[in-house]
Amino acid sequence: MLVLLAEDEGDLAELTIDFLATADIECDYAFNGEMALNLIAQQSYDVLVLDVTMPKVDGFAVCQQLKMLGDSTPIIFLTARDNLDDKLTGFALGADDYLTKPFELEELVARIKVLAKKNIPRSHTFQLNNLYIDFNQQQVKRAEQTLTLSKTQWQLLTLLAQNSPNVVSKITIEDAIWPQQQPSKAMYKTLIFRLRNLIDLAGEQPLIQTIRGSGIALRACDE
Repeated sequence: MLVLLAEDEGDLAELTIDFLATADIECDYAFNGEMALNLIAQQSYDVLVLDVTMPKVDGFAVCQQLKMLGDSTPIIFLTARDNLDDKLTGFALGADDYLTKPFELEELVARIKVLAKKNIPRSHTFQLNNLYIDFNQQQVKRAEQTLTLSKTQWQLLTLLAQNSPNVVSKITIEDAIWPQQQPSKAMYKTLIFRLRNLIDLAGEQPLIQTIRGSGIALRACDE
């Protein structure tokens, strides 16, 4: 079993990782939310254990962005924020469990094991027409040609693929790509334009469809 622990308290993280190892739970470690998102983009986990108050991107924002991308990995919030409003916020964002500090390590192990049994692994690849995406390797090919995407282009393509052939709204895209800022219209349009130019190669069927008044969809023209 492989778990990601995102926790900015180094001593607590070290103690937790050591204890999880005694329960045959392998653990990757992130000391802030941005690092957690980068690791999740590269590796699939059975369970995510997220502190709420972390530098750069907090645990709530990490959870929100993952759910926007269609990630179904179970999430446990592990935090000192023990008031009811915080708990309700965590569950509303899509968390599966909420454990407050201080906590017993044995209880954390038990909760991880329960959630891991319920976890249905998501598909690691996506294919539409001659577009192929490998989420684990962060690799994109169109007509056997390997494409190089920026970080935001990759995030958008992942979001569209996870929801394909359904439409993804402009608000959903903005919340997922820019969770802690309000992007300008130019930023949004430029991102869509550049991704479309990369994916919809000359002579190939267009796959990134603008649905006027609704949003963007990754689908074949006849869908």
